[in-house]
Amino acid sequence: MSDPPRPAWTQAGEGLDVGDAPRLDELTPEWAWGGADGAGVRIAVIDSGIDAAHPRLDDCVDRDAAVSFAVRNGEVVRSDGPHDDSFGHGTACAGIVHSIAPAARVTSIKVLGNGLQGKAAAFHAGLTHAIDAGFDVVNLSLGTRKRDWALAFHDVCDRAYFGNSFIVTAANNVQRRSFPSLYASVASVACNLDDDPLRFHVNPEPPTEFLARGIDVEVAWLDGQTIRTTGNSYAAPHIAGIAALIRSKHPGLRPFQLKTVLWATAANVRERSSVPVAGKLTRAMNR
Repeated sequence: MSDPPRPAWTQAGEGLDVGDAPRLDELTPEWAWGGADGAGVRIAVIDSGIDAAHPRLDDCVDRDAAVSFAVRNGEVVRSDGPHDDSFGHGTACAGIVHSIAPAARVTSIKVLGNGLQGKAAAFHAGLTHAIDAGFDVVNLSLGTRKRDWALAFHDVCDRAYFGNSFIVTAANNVQRRSFPSLYASVASVACNLDDDPLRFHVNPEPPTEFLARGIDVEVAWLDGQTIRTTGNSYAAPHIAGIAALIRSKHPGLRPFQLKTVLWATAANVRERSSVPVAGKLTRAMNR
């Protein structure tokens, strides 16, 4: 008698190799990124462009891989090759990422123009390109409030999640709905009040999941200059940079594992108790 048909994606549990998967109590900052510099990691910064010659960026920008998207006459137009920064915002985000993961390669995907203005269709095309190109980490310090684009962004973020691209998004600076920062498939970031770029927190009240440095931050800007500024836009690349360090040291981690490592190494998780996290979970389950 033949076996009944199995549901789709059924696999035998035996022999499913998950690699060198650590336990939760082993997920320390030293294990996660100690000694890492971002080498081997490709980061896409989807923004207003990047000034690749800015002294704070050294030689981290892959100029030849740059691409820009804009909407002209109702159609999305793609332009490949080096471009400038129309505002300074993208350069600022790239500089933060580089300061944390100096050996990572950064690529500019330009979707915003003067005044940080842009169309959702160009933004979506830029994000789609980043996923198709297989970037390890994608920084989105922007979003759209247009609900008619919510499903399209949800679908491409899910494709990134299953395709092994880790998307980091900035929450809106005003408490209102913004896409794709509300999705579980991304890591959504707002500000904490710390000055340490490697000290971040888990937000116990999602959908914004992580809190990182973003208040009164000195950032790279246009014409080789720096400015001091505040915003969730500058918190997100701190998490993107840390994610790049983790991926550099542990390239086999999937996005859900990477998010778990970020959770376990957040300051308010590590400092809550000296008892290992796994031990606390085990005791709670046995009550």
